[in-house]
Amino acid sequence: MKGYFHNPELKKSSVILLFFVGTFFVITCFMLNLHHERLKEDYIKQLGAITSRVIEKDPELEKEIIPIITKEVSKEEALRGKAVLAQYGLSGKLGNGLFPYMNETIQNNYYSIAFIFIVMSMVLTIFNYLQYGFFYKRIRGLTLAAKRVVEGEYNILIKEDKEGDLSKLAISFNSMRDIIRNNLEQLNKEKQFLVDILSDISHQLKTPLSSMILYNDLMLNKELSKEQSRTFLLNNQNQLNRMQWLIASLLKLAKLDAKAIELMKEEESLNETIKDSIEAIEGKAKQGGVTLNLKEVEEIYFKQDKLWLQEAFINIIKNGIEHTGDGGVINIELAENPVYRRVIVEDNGEGIKEEDLPNIFKRFYKGKTSKKSESVGIGLALAKSIIEAHNGMIEAYSKENEGTRFVITFLKY
Repeated sequence: MKGYFHNPELKKSSVILLFFVGTFFVITCFMLNLHHERLKEDYIKQLGAITSRVIEKDPELEKEIIPIITKEVSKEEALRGKAVLAQYGLSGKLGNGLFPYMNETIQNNYYSIAFIFIVMSMVLTIFNYLQYGFFYKRIRGLTLAAKRVVEGEYNILIKEDKEGDLSKLAISFNSMRDIIRNNLEQLNKEKQFLVDILSDISHQLKTPLSSMILYNDLMLNKELSKEQSRTFLLNNQNQLNRMQWLIASLLKLAKLDAKAIELMKEEESLNETIKDSIEAIEGKAKQGGVTLNLKEVEEIYFKQDKLWLQEAFINIIKNGIEHTGDGGVINIELAENPVYRRVIVEDNGEGIKEEDLPNIFKRFYKGKTSKKSESVGIGLALAKSIIEAHNGMIEAYSKENEGTRFVITFLKY
């Protein structure tokens, strides 16, 4: 019962219903008062007629009759009078028509009661129609909205800003609509992601596979020297190694994007992660004549999957090595404050063109003037996915012929 009045519609309808009932109670009391007035008039008419006839017969009885009429009779007198009238056939079993003065009053009372009943029934029927019409209109609105959602229209919104069960139903409907829309959008994204990743794999494997097929055909159909065969086999081996690395990287990126990998995060030193990354890529840096400098602060700890984060840093540093010539320098700096932890990787290499900068984290994107034919443009995309999986973000700043700076930030929250 307590929850009943949480609904504003039921509060309003209950107040209106009580108003109607109170109104009809007042009208009924008024009609009863009129009925009593009519009964008094009929009583006076009846007794007046009897008194008039008795006085006509015997004027001396006037002084005796008037006191009898105006005072309450005793039970004995009432019984004796009733017995006398019964001898002449006058009793309560007679029809109303035989009581001419009372008959008209009784009929008027019947008409009044019937009129009140009809009016009250009409008012309550109209009130009931309006009330339930209001409820069913809102229910039909929800039904129509549900039908439109089923048909794929998700922009429909049921506006409710009041308390009550209907408002809760509308809010639940809006939540359900958003969940269905988000799930379908996510499903479409996953489908598109699958199409894109298959297209990417097909595109990236097409060139090395074509080269291997060509080398194989040459070795099968041509008489080649031992040195030529060895050259073709080495080329095939290089293509196989490239394909192996490419497929492994694509699978890692696909799993990260699809959130199919559960990162094993533990509280570890970010300094050690950076040092291990530098150690892993140091050989390539020396080969390219690039110096790696690490500027440390005190130990920085946070929850991380060390192996995955190492791969991200390796890809970022490797990108710097590939775009920094002999004698170049890559500076790696760590910083921490109450708001974030930050890693900055900055080189003094060839830099990135302004039109290429917004696209460097896209898969398989290569700058229009890139001279690195062996690059497939997947390292930075993979690094970005790993960093974002650690609740971090990566930004790039660059000027052509002045170098590039990558800023990796892990917020504390």
